[in-house]
Amino acid sequence: MTIKKYRNVRMILVIALAMLFSQSIIYQNFYLAIGLMIVASLLIYSMRKNVKEVLADERDYEQGGKAALLAMQIYCWIGVVAMFILKSQAYLNTTYDIVANTLAFSICIFMLLYSFIFRLKAKGKFWDGWTIYTFIMLVIFVVLAIMGTIKI
Repeated sequence: MTIKKYRNVRMILVIALAMLFSQSIIYQNFYLAIGLMIVASLLIYSMRKNVKEVLADERDYEQGGKAALLAMQIYCWIGVVAMFILKSQAYLNTTYDIVANTLAFSICIFMLLYSFIFRLKAKGKFWDGWTIYTFIMLVIFVVLAIMGTIKI
């Protein structure tokens, strides 16, 4: 498969996915939306494996890594500031406190997930002490976030 054919098929697939995705959300069929997203991702991934030409080089990956790190840092800083603002206004509306806690947990889980994936990719092995520690902390934060949403 050539790059041009891959890009054209991917664009058609994304447009079709967007239409089907929006319709499934309108009809409140969220399982269909999740299924469509998984199937489309697998199709795009399998098509990408069949491309014979070079899709990206080291410079593209380096720039992508820098952009991802900067986006993560900006998101986390804005999220922390928003969390503190919402926490300070929680006396006005209790929903602000719930949103602030959700934001705080999502930022923590996001940073732990990033650290885990980075360590896993950098070391190439899972059984490193810091990687296991990061994974355990990620699991603990996910469990705490889930438990925080359950009403008894």
